[in-house]
Amino acid sequence: MFADACQRASEYTRPVVISTRRQDGSVSTECGTFIVLNREGWILTAGHIYNSYVKFQSDQNKIREINELNHSRDSRPGSPPKRIKADPAYITNHSFWWGWDGVRITNVFVNMQVDIAVGKLEPFDPSWVSEYPVLRSPDSLRPGTSVCRMGFPFMNITSTFDEETNTFRIPKIPLKSAIFPNEGMHTRDVMNGRTSDGRYEMLYVETSSPGLRGQSGGPIFDAEGRLYAMQVRTMHMPLGFHPTVEYDGKTVIENQFLNVGLGVHVRTIRAVLDERGVRYDAEEDSGGYRITG
Repeated sequence: MFADACQRASEYTRPVVISTRRQDGSVSTECGTFIVLNREGWILTAGHIYNSYVKFQSDQNKIREINELNHSRDSRPGSPPKRIKADPAYITNHSFWWGWDGVRITNVFVNMQVDIAVGKLEPFDPSWVSEYPVLRSPDSLRPGTSVCRMGFPFMNITSTFDEETNTFRIPKIPLKSAIFPNEGMHTRDVMNGRTSDGRYEMLYVETSSPGLRGQSGGPIFDAEGRLYAMQVRTMHMPLGFHPTVEYDGKTVIENQFLNVGLGVHVRTIRAVLDERGVRYDAEEDSGGYRITG
């Protein structure tokens, strides 16, 4: 059912690799997903992709304050000899890899309440992407529709940090074998009100299958390959079953859950893109397409 749709979606679905180095020298790597929206290089992803960057900025301010305090103490006679040390968990270096070498992101807009981020890749060559998404008409979404999710789970990426060049290095990512789809059903719409500034509906599509770690920011699309929603998180619905099992001679009560996916509804996606002036292909009720923005 989704073979052609997956082929289309794989053209505009790309991985984002987030590398961080901490004060103690440890390096960690995470992977998410983003959607290339148009030939100008605008992209869409989950807002929480930026969580580590927000922490990095906060940690940099704290490190700067510590350095200033230590410098002030060094210049004052009779100051305590013991220097203030930065927390080993502070992030000292941070990097995004946006699907292609030498590409950075600009004009970034993040709304953490909705969990959405929009930005523009620079430089960007339109020939890198052979097909761009068509955003489905918001009023046409119905529970019971079969949908598919795509992203980059199961990625075991190990970054290294080059002290001399002050840069991260990541291994080559085999995109064709790394991209992973999983299908499900649109079960319900979830409305969490509006953002605190009143600008956007916090409207989500719930799916019967869970989003997998690494698929955040990736597309949820229908059998025609039209963008239906954007994956942001997985919810755990308690089933009320509490079976007992034995582990190493001990009886343990296990709580049973149904894991469901949650994606930002295309209605909210379009509202954000329209406000930012980002062009996209949109499905019209007439069955044709138009360029919006």
